[in-house]
Amino acid sequence: MERELGISDRSRSSLGYFEEIIEMYEKAVVQFAYTYVKDWSVAEDISQEVFLKVYKNIGKFEERSKLKTWLFSITANQCKDYIRSTNRKAKWWNNLLQTFQNRDEVTPETIILQSEENESLGEDLLCLPVKYREVLVLYYYEELSTEEIGQLLKINGSTVRTRLHRGRQQLSDLREGGQQS
Repeated sequence: MERELGISDRSRSSLGYFEEIIEMYEKAVVQFAYTYVKDWSVAEDISQEVFLKVYKNIGKFEERSKLKTWLFSITANQCKDYIRSTNRKAKWWNNLLQTFQNRDEVTPETIILQSEENESLGEDLLCLPVKYREVLVLYYYEELSTEEIGQLLKINGSTVRTRLHRGRQQLSDLREGGQQS
């Protein structure tokens, strides 16, 4: 797990500090943006906007949350703005896990099986309401705690846990062929 940068590591106004932030979090920000917009070039553009905002506002970061949580909060807001401005549908969740799958064991059979499973899971995730999809991705892929997700989404930690539970249940129902409630 990567270490969290602290203000004590470098001065906030230091270009070196900003470069470390980009080096450490660029890939995660692009991947997180991709889960919203489902287009790599758009996700990369959004990440550039995110880091521009970070550069302009690093002095306002109060360290009430982790730097990663702050970055993801900015990223989520940029993505939501993009989706709103272009009236995109919810197709950006399709094949979610295929993007992040472990590619260590590559055989033709595993590629086909993983692809089919990931496509199916991605389609099932698309059927879930956004409030459940986003907490599931943040919790399981980004490995944020429920408290960090709560800060990012500006909701109570118990609400996050409830959404995780309900999201898991709805996903399980969909995976078993049941109807979403």
